[in-house]
Amino acid sequence: MKSFKTVFIWTLMIMALASCSKVERNEKKFLKAMQSDDYQTVTDGYKEFTDWMQRDKSTMNYDFPLLQENLNMKIATSQDGHLRCYSWPTSTSNGLKVYANLSQWTAGDNFIGFNGPIDQLLAGRKGDLQHKHMMGHSIDSIINIQLGPRTYYVIIQSYKNTEGRYRAYASVTHIDGVVLRLLPFFFDGTEVAGNYEFISGGNVKTSDLFKWDPQTKRFYAYQTDDNYKIIPGKYTAYQLGADRFTRLPDE
Repeated sequence: MKSFKTVFIWTLMIMALASCSKVERNEKKFLKAMQSDDYQTVTDGYKEFTDWMQRDKSTMNYDFPLLQENLNMKIATSQDGHLRCYSWPTSTSNGLKVYANLSQWTAGDNFIGFNGPIDQLLAGRKGDLQHKHMMGHSIDSIINIQLGPRTYYVIIQSYKNTEGRYRAYASVTHIDGVVLRLLPFFFDGTEVAGNYEFISGGNVKTSDLFKWDPQTKRFYAYQTDDNYKIIPGKYTAYQLGADRFTRLPDE
């Protein structure tokens, strides 16, 4: 029995090392392709990497240090580990940064991946994106919110437009079966949390723009001045109710 346990442990260790080596090899291969001056090499490398990321669940436990350092890849992971979003800049056109988005999530024993703008995925347009390259935004963080047995994920995104103004906003989703669904939590008439552009020196962190208080069940989104587009020390507050957030009167 002891011999069997030893063999079993060694087998697990070998499998873990093999998986890790595969992830590291693919990371280095993708980085090399992205640093190439040949368009076809870049295109093929991108497709091979994203196709693999949508199939291999082990990637959800790897930090991709080379890609974070060299491609400015951001990795946002939910606190429960069931949802992970990657974003990295792919080009800059007229001051507008274009980001690649790739999302992964688990539902029971199922692993699902999606390569494309997460906003399009949440809007249910996955089928329309198979042969199109569309702009995604920087996915900066994910906030877990528990309501009864269900976990909601607040996805914080940001981008910079051609005028140099930044915009950050929040989308809320949950895993429904094996599908990632958008929830209209922040809609109050035409109001969307964080739906404002602002001028910044580029040092503003989105973690300072959105705050969740689990004790009061209130979500705070930054508020901008309509005339000067600056960030004041003031937030719009939303109260979590039975099925959505409702905007509270400004204090």
